[in-house]
Amino acid sequence: MASRLVLTLLSLSAFVPLILPVHSLTCTSQTFSKDRLYSNCTDLTALNAYLHYSYNASNSSLSVAFTAVPAKPDGWIAWAINPTSQGMIGAQALIAFKSNGSVTVKPYNLTSYGYINETKLSFDVWDVSAEASAKTTTIFATVKVPKESDTVNQVWQVGSSVTNGVPDKHMMNKENLGAKGALELVSAASTTAPASSSPDKAGYSETCTSQKFTNNNLYSHCLDLPVLASYLHFSYDSSNTTLSIAFIATPAKSDGWIAWAINPTGTGMAGSQTLVAYKDSNGSMVLKTYDIASYSSIVPKKLAFDVWDTSAESSGGVIRIFAKIKVPSDLAASGKVNQVWQVGPGVGSGGMLQKHDFASANLNSKATLDLLSGEGSSATDPRLKKKNIHGILNAVSWGILFPLGAIIARYMRTFESADPAWFYLHVFCQISAYAIGVAGWATGLKLGSESQGITYTIHRNIGIALFSLATVQIFALFLRPKKDHKYRFYWNIYHHSIGYSILVLGIYNVFRGLNMLNPEDKWKTAYFLVIVVLGGIAVLLEAITWIVVLRRKSSKPT
Repeated sequence: MASRLVLTLLSLSAFVPLILPVHSLTCTSQTFSKDRLYSNCTDLTALNAYLHYSYNASNSSLSVAFTAVPAKPDGWIAWAINPTSQGMIGAQALIAFKSNGSVTVKPYNLTSYGYINETKLSFDVWDVSAEASAKTTTIFATVKVPKESDTVNQVWQVGSSVTNGVPDKHMMNKENLGAKGALELVSAASTTAPASSSPDKAGYSETCTSQKFTNNNLYSHCLDLPVLASYLHFSYDSSNTTLSIAFIATPAKSDGWIAWAINPTGTGMAGSQTLVAYKDSNGSMVLKTYDIASYSSIVPKKLAFDVWDTSAESSGGVIRIFAKIKVPSDLAASGKVNQVWQVGPGVGSGGMLQKHDFASANLNSKATLDLLSGEGSSATDPRLKKKNIHGILNAVSWGILFPLGAIIARYMRTFESADPAWFYLHVFCQISAYAIGVAGWATGLKLGSESQGITYTIHRNIGIALFSLATVQIFALFLRPKKDHKYRFYWNIYHHSIGYSILVLGIYNVFRGLNMLNPEDKWKTAYFLVIVVLGGIAVLLEAITWIVVLRRKSSKPT
């Protein structure tokens, strides 16, 4: 009996290794090829991943071995340091996957959740390699971390597939979204990263109060700016109206630029007196001044007020601008200035700045700075109400009433019982649309005259074309020949051609205007649904009227 029990236990012990996962239960039991050894290891909190690492404080280098199981056998794994926040956006990532039977590692600067490209990281990385076992993949690398860093934000991830050498999107499960942590370099302990309260406020430090400068500059006030992960430290001397500032932000790309400005004439970028910093081709910092009179010509130029003690520095993917500014007397008297800030992707020849994104955060990077109290508040655009009125009038006229009038004319006339009611409904819709459209066009002209230096060329030209075509179309009503007139055929061609041109241009220009105005998504969705409904009605009526016409022809062959 005892011998049978021993045999049974031995049999079970032989099967246990087959049913356990291939990777180790804890990082302490893992070993690597080439006898690689690391000072610390941690069992990461999600995705069955592990990190072994050694930190050399003398040269700020971090050697890592990251081990994880891809979501599928032909999938990928990734480990990253994010110098600007705690999530994937901004992460400087190493991604490993199998290619032609071997494991390859590529660097990615993850600036968005969209399509990713292989790009150089914002910090140095060397001794990069990877290896794969039956199920796990391991990334080896040594990276240069910011000097005197106690912690870094690490992010890791696994994915299921690779297409044409580009990793496909990973799952959005709880574990995938929680795959991030603060890695303690000094104490050799890893903790889960707290979720940021706002993605726009995630930055190099959690708040401006914890930031320090290499030149030991001290400032009376600091602000966590509301967008673009930016911060402002400043002191104001009212006796000589001098403003000392330190502006901190992360460029849109590793070779991009950051900008901070005072706008003495408005709340936007046009008219702003700007300080711009970026790295030149040899890696040294450059700081230039730009008097941005318009969006079309942005070249280095002396500012409208004095500025001195300007400098810039960069570390960990973050750029800092330092300067002292002589605040103009009229602004000093009010105690407030309009500040504008921005980040961009790169710099062309001659210091020509490449255009920044026009996302919501970029368009809202402006605020009123109270020099005395040290508070900042979002700057309100005095033209916003006029912009909204302009948008509503044109959306109703060119975007809704004109298409509705065209649908009435094309389909209701097929039904003999609707004659002549369809004609009067059609005329009512088009005249109403024209009247409202003229009002919207006039508000657009007024906005253009109040927006010196800002020109939306395509939107403006389409608006002028719409007004011209609609005016001709309305007056053509008085030249309409009778049905049996010999010129009625040509008049119909002209009338329909202009009508459909107005229809297409009107809807297109409404969408362009919505993108420029950048309202809440619900307004774009609402207008899109209106167009979809009108389009659906048109398709349905097209089928019905064709059936009616074909039946009518079959019953009356003459």
